[in-house]
Amino acid sequence: MLKTITWIKQNIPFVLLVLISLFLFAVNIRMTLFSYNNFDFGKFDLGNMTQMVWNTLHGRFMYLTDYFGADVPRWAMSHVDPIILLVIPLFIFWQSPMTLVIFQLVLVIFSSLLMYAISYESNKSKWISFLFGLAYLLYPAVGYLSAKTAYHGVTLAIPFFFLTFLLFEKMYNQKNFSGRNLIFFWICVVITMLGKEQIPLYIMLFGVFVILFRNYGYFSKPRTNSISQYISDFFRTPSVKQGLFLTMSGLFWFVMAFFVIIPHYARYRSDGYDRFARKLGINQDTARNVALDNYFLSRYTEFGDSYGEVIFGVITNPEVVVKVAFSGDKMENFRETFEPLAYTPLLYPQIFILAVPDLLVNYLTGSEAGGISEIYNHRISMIVPVLLISVIYFYQSVLTFLASTKLRKLVKFAKYALPVLLVISTFYTTSKYENPVFMWVKQAIERRLPVLIADAKTDSTGVTEKQLKIGDKQKVTNLENKDRECASKIITMIPDGASVSGPDYLGSHLSMRKTYAIFPALYDEADYVIVDVFARKIFTVLGINPSMLKEIVYDILKNPEYNFQMGCGNLFVYKKETDTDKMQILPIQERLRYEEKMSYTIQDGLTLVDYEIPQKIKFGETVKTKFVYTKKASASLDGYILFITLINRKNGEIYQMANLPSFGLLEPDDWEKGKYYIENVDFQLPDYIDPGDAMFFIGATNSLKSQSIYLGDIEVE
Repeated sequence: MLKTITWIKQNIPFVLLVLISLFLFAVNIRMTLFSYNNFDFGKFDLGNMTQMVWNTLHGRFMYLTDYFGADVPRWAMSHVDPIILLVIPLFIFWQSPMTLVIFQLVLVIFSSLLMYAISYESNKSKWISFLFGLAYLLYPAVGYLSAKTAYHGVTLAIPFFFLTFLLFEKMYNQKNFSGRNLIFFWICVVITMLGKEQIPLYIMLFGVFVILFRNYGYFSKPRTNSISQYISDFFRTPSVKQGLFLTMSGLFWFVMAFFVIIPHYARYRSDGYDRFARKLGINQDTARNVALDNYFLSRYTEFGDSYGEVIFGVITNPEVVVKVAFSGDKMENFRETFEPLAYTPLLYPQIFILAVPDLLVNYLTGSEAGGISEIYNHRISMIVPVLLISVIYFYQSVLTFLASTKLRKLVKFAKYALPVLLVISTFYTTSKYENPVFMWVKQAIERRLPVLIADAKTDSTGVTEKQLKIGDKQKVTNLENKDRECASKIITMIPDGASVSGPDYLGSHLSMRKTYAIFPALYDEADYVIVDVFARKIFTVLGINPSMLKEIVYDILKNPEYNFQMGCGNLFVYKKETDTDKMQILPIQERLRYEEKMSYTIQDGLTLVDYEIPQKIKFGETVKTKFVYTKKASASLDGYILFITLINRKNGEIYQMANLPSFGLLEPDDWEKGKYYIENVDFQLPDYIDPGDAMFFIGATNSLKSQSIYLGDIEVE
């Protein structure tokens, strides 16, 4: 005990950094758990990562379901990052997507201690090393990586790159390139290279750095033998030998990943897309990048369509390089990356150059490819340790320079002033650029009410207190495009092992299975199809007209093999069953004449003229309702969705569901003035709804405008 207390007293800066890291780790756990429960982590990318780990445990090495519903190896998606599997020993005991998230949090946040160690190896000052470790934690991009990126191989590589650099510096300073340190060093090198397909370039350039700047000043020594012997002796230098091995191994794995593995497995992706395109009847040329050797080559079309063309285009077209690199918001992204460190990494190019390949990858994307250079994007991951290490060695070079000049008296001042200024700069910019961890802590202190999970949706308009009459208009809460309460219940009803086609945001919660496709992929094959009437992700990615979604919903409603299981909010669950007794009459019909029973205008001339709703609803039983509408004005109903709302009289809890027939079969925008439209909506109340009296509304919304009509109370039991 006494030894422990003594050690703590001797290492107060290190202990303080550990405590700060632990605090931020706890904050990040709360933030990421909230994000997970809030369905902010979807199939892309946490769901994919979890599915790969789960599939590997079940004998399918790094398999996942791609955009097009095909179960393919990871390499088919143009990524080589087996570092993802490091979490398996922990995942065996706790199988959850959050296992991956917490594992990454540990590696990212406690890399602050490695930053401390690298600084201490350089300057032997505990308090200065503490300041550098603190600057790492305050660096805005680190907050985004820990709180918002969930789990990525390139992010997992951060601590192993730190360790690679630290272990080499220790061996170099001790002049001992053998034994346990060398073994650990190469283990870290290999793990780092497995972080992503381009990371071997970091190792290759690190090898060049070692050869040029970690050779014990070989070229400053006088030559006493022949040039050939002089050069031969140089390459026999232990550190230079390691530099050569680093350069060759980095180059070898980079070539293997980019020019062998990824192109070889590209056919799995293109075959899956061909099947997907044929099934949906879309032009297979719509997403021509799918057939490329590397799916992501399409980001660099300004320079060419193949590896060779892109490389040649970058080298021979400097004007285009400058134009693309400084286009859009990339200058802002550059500032957010370098301003927190006062641009000092640029002043130590010996190490900074290691990050140049990733900077080129991130900043040379075309405008149509979308941004990947932002500080909240996981692709900044490996740039971060390079920049922070560059700062440490720039600092040391400044002190060395001052000590060698007449300004040596300033060394004592600069020794502490520069790290303090770095911490001030990172603290200022972490607020300026809204580091999510900093913002959470700030808001939690201000409100003193940290929220961990999403609550059930409840009425906030006070409608239950109003004395509404049947037919009265009322603006109730808008139909959500991501009903968390509804989604939480749906994921519990999907059995383990069932194949699923569903929205992206359910993809992490339902990832531990062989197949989870983003709807509409596998919409006529999966065991369960979860229809999201607002689903747009795959249409956006492929540039497909979103109106095709309605045609797919139409097919599902008509498909005799799929039976409706549950609907709530924007989600509808269908189960594949061979023995079904599905009604073949379409649930929405058009009539020229109909005897109007009432005239309740909902929105822009859309009028309810008749309806049938039950007086009592029982859990587990199918509720049958009918609504008859007519269009009494010529106003456009483009984008409108009809929906049902039930509000519990006692607690204000809300249940909402979009009307699928008028969404997928005959939407309001296609209705003609003067005609009548009879819509039959069947649904089952989920068991999370509280029993009691509930107000029943029928409404229409286009996101901007929303209006509902009160149709009376019903009893829920």
